Amino acid sequence: MLTCGRFRKQTQYVTLQEYDEWNTRYEETLRRRRGKWDALLKESGLSPSSEGGPVRFPPKSNKVKRYVRKGIPPEWRGAAWFWYAGGQKMLNKHPGLYDELVKKGNGLVSPDSELIERDLHRTFPDNIKFKPDTSPGAQRLSKIQQQQMETPIVQQLRRVLVAFSLHVPKIGYCQSLNFLAGLLLLFMTEEKAFWMLYILTHTHLPGTHEVNLEGSSVDQWVLMMSVRESLPGIWAKIGGDLDGSDFDPDSARLPPVTLCTSSWFMSGFIGSLPIESVLRVWDCLFYEGSKTLFRIALTTFKTGEPQIRAVNDPMEIFQVVQTIPRRLIDAGAIIEACYRRRNGFGHISQETIDQRRQERRDAFAAERAAIAKGGVRASKDDQALRNHFGGPLQLHGHHDFSRKFKKILVKT
Repeated sequence: MLTCGRFRKQTQYVTLQEYDEWNTRYEETLRRRRGKWDALLKESGLSPSSEGGPVRFPPKSNKVKRYVRKGIPPEWRGAAWFWYAGGQKMLNKHPGLYDELVKKGNGLVSPDSELIERDLHRTFPDNIKFKPDTSPGAQRLSKIQQQQMETPIVQQLRRVLVAFSLHVPKIGYCQSLNFLAGLLLLFMTEEKAFWMLYILTHTHLPGTHEVNLEGSSVDQWVLMMSVRESLPGIWAKIGGDLDGSDFDPDSARLPPVTLCTSSWFMSGFIGSLPIESVLRVWDCLFYEGSKTLFRIALTTFKTGEPQIRAVNDPMEIFQVVQTIPRRLIDAGAIIEACYRRRNGFGHISQETIDQRRQERRDAFAAERAAIAKGGVRASKDDQALRNHFGGPLQLHGHHDFSRKFKKILVKT
């Protein structure tokens, strides 16, 4: 399979035989799709065979959207993501900024840089581009030895993350950004990866990685409302609290299952879905927008509906929901299930997502205003909001708590 570097084929959720059987079929699919993309570019007056591959792609249309959903050729993926996400516009608007940030961050010691150093060597440890081969049975390397043996992409990742932390101080560094940036670096230059990380965290996942986690709370509320409306059978199992109490959409409190689903969004499904499935999701994400994440999350729930509905102990829900996406190796089947006309989720529009996000943000803004005035809270459960997400009520000086909670969300 033509992917980025080399990822582990066999996992505790997918056997080597399952992988090989799927991959044999998928490689043939990739060859057919490449031929169709060649023809599409030629129809648009673009050259698919230019040195290094195309840097421009056809304008958005229903036909191009159909092609993207069926998969962008792996060798063109980074260029297509950058083109359709608006990366070139960002690059043209801020020429030379990335290089300035890299110079400013060179040798910088800060709380963010220390966190970045801690996570650098935990990024895709099974991918050869991130982890150099060591002899079997070799002892664990010290930090100094790790730095001496760093691969070029790890050095690029450090520069991107430090530059990003300087450029976006309201985020700084948060665990999961290393995986987002790392995957981007497998497909494009570090300057382009920097701007794509900016687009991801501002356009597609607004506020998700900020210290107060408000964006994460907003998106999880939107997702839970969508599950409640579209998948009532699943909602009956995941929508309550562990004590059996029902979910109140006007409350700040979210169902406990969002401790699992938050990591789906924060990491763009990296570490949840198998890598080729992640790449296919990102094809749609950068072409169609953040509604893709909600559509895929609902598809994941729908795929695992039999397992979820079979759960009797509320505590088992966490393990079931964590396991479902990790078995979804057939990337084509996931996308097809998502967009099928009957029982699919292609009808969920970006307008609906943005409207619901704004409704939730407005509720949080009213919450803050009421507290600032010493008035009555707009929602019912102040402590629940603090306990569950660090919430928009997070006080200055509590950054350490939020960072630790982000770590819990990513690992869950």
